[in-house]
Amino acid sequence: MEQKSKNIIETIGTISKKETLASFEEDFCNGILILENKFPFPGYYHATIPDKEVLDPGSFFLVTKNTQQEEEIMRLNHDIKKIFQKKFDTTVGEVTLFNEIRPCIRVKHLSDYHDLPELVKLYQDHGVHFLKFRKVKPYDGLIRIRKYFLLESPEPGFYTDVEDTLMCYIQIPAYLKWIEFEKITLSMKRNMDDIKWDAALGTIYRNNCLVDMVRIYDEHIDREKVMLIKSKYLEAVKKTKIK
Repeated sequence: MEQKSKNIIETIGTISKKETLASFEEDFCNGILILENKFPFPGYYHATIPDKEVLDPGSFFLVTKNTQQEEEIMRLNHDIKKIFQKKFDTTVGEVTLFNEIRPCIRVKHLSDYHDLPELVKLYQDHGVHFLKFRKVKPYDGLIRIRKYFLLESPEPGFYTDVEDTLMCYIQIPAYLKWIEFEKITLSMKRNMDDIKWDAALGTIYRNNCLVDMVRIYDEHIDREKVMLIKSKYLEAVKKTKIK
């Protein structure tokens, strides 16, 4: 499951985060329910969209009727890419919708919104069944996705993302429920001067064990800042679990 080469860690795991979701425009949905991430990395952007003249398509969550096995979707993606021949990335996951956990397929890295209906149609043609479209107003929903990781570990308990230099990962000594993680993160930000960073919960598989992590996103990431965040999370997690 994990491969190492030249200090590179190649593995899989999960990312859990809470984001503002809403149904995507009906004209682009091919009749199915697609949720759009309205404000990426809210902890960094403070619930405002990035200051760009043109926004690229972000993350979409195609809500399925049944849970999709990761292996099946990976094989299906291979077949679809032969036909679609445009850049996209998908993974399986779960999203909270109307207070229920619903299975989904997360889609990102599309270059154009107009490519979405064609991609949806290909999944439908290959036997994937989705919930029908309905209007969903913006709400804060918890998302959990499967993720492929390519990491380096410059020191024990700390990982940098080889593919995305704006992200790093802090190993924590215990499993946190989302409500515990959210409480810790909000408390930390109330007591820090520099609060321009976003956090999510993560896990990776390493050497036959599951490692719990906090993912940090920061467009101006630096070692001193990250080490401060790391020390505060470690202290807070230990206090939470000792109680």
